[in-house]
Amino acid sequence: MESIRIIWHISFQEFCRWMRHSRLIILGVMLVFIHIQVIKPLKECAQLMESRLSFAEPFTALGNSSILCLMIPLLFLALIAEFPQKDGIDLFYQIRCSKRIWICGQTLFAVGAGIFLVLFLALSSGLILWDSGEWRLEFSYAVTHFTTVYPERSWDYVTRLLSEKLYQQMTLAEALFHTVSLMFLYFWLLSMILLLSAICGRKYIGILIDSFLIILGTITTAAGTRLMWLFPMAHSLPIVHYREYLSEPVFPIGASYLYLAGGGIALFLCCMARAKWYQAGKGN
Repeated sequence: MESIRIIWHISFQEFCRWMRHSRLIILGVMLVFIHIQVIKPLKECAQLMESRLSFAEPFTALGNSSILCLMIPLLFLALIAEFPQKDGIDLFYQIRCSKRIWICGQTLFAVGAGIFLVLFLALSSGLILWDSGEWRLEFSYAVTHFTTVYPERSWDYVTRLLSEKLYQQMTLAEALFHTVSLMFLYFWLLSMILLLSAICGRKYIGILIDSFLIILGTITTAAGTRLMWLFPMAHSLPIVHYREYLSEPVFPIGASYLYLAGGGIALFLCCMARAKWYQAGKGN
């Protein structure tokens, strides 16, 4: 019980310090981006269709658009680039408690950071839509019938935010659940790469690996090649798991959960195995 208390204390202190960091101002910039790239086009679509949107649709669009998929993981990487901290009170924890307890505390913080960003994006995108939305977990008439009413606009930007491939293959509740879960697991996997690289004394190598995975994942996913399944990006996007009309999945979504969660757990176990060689305060 004492170990659990210490792990919780380390993660809580790390989270509080992270929340006070000036880097979180990036979230304000992200809200402007969400309004311009997601909310505004969806509102215009709703006005044309004389219908109201669901509060869950903007976040679902944000987490499934091949146009926007690069921005979200890069945002998380920018916010968590200094993870794990290796100075101040964090250095004190590393010296006074066992290395494995410190690793568990950092892992719990990574979980909290991922949950925070997912909830922030989901809630803020819904709140921005407040005057044009309503509470219901089903795709709106404005989204599902836009190309039927305006066939000449079937290639509009809004149709790529929430495409037929998504709402014809799953309900909004299912799409929201998978988007939240897979996005969180993606964030956690990225943070565990940073943690392992820091424990190996090569902290900046972790940032380069994460950047490499994000950029190549975006390119291969946009191209639609089979190589995209080598990278976590494709696994975090529910929409790419299905064809546009056939119900048979291109790639089992359950396998993506295993890929992301299994990858994070494997990295955590590597961190624990590497713990005895880790020296607090050393390494880049």
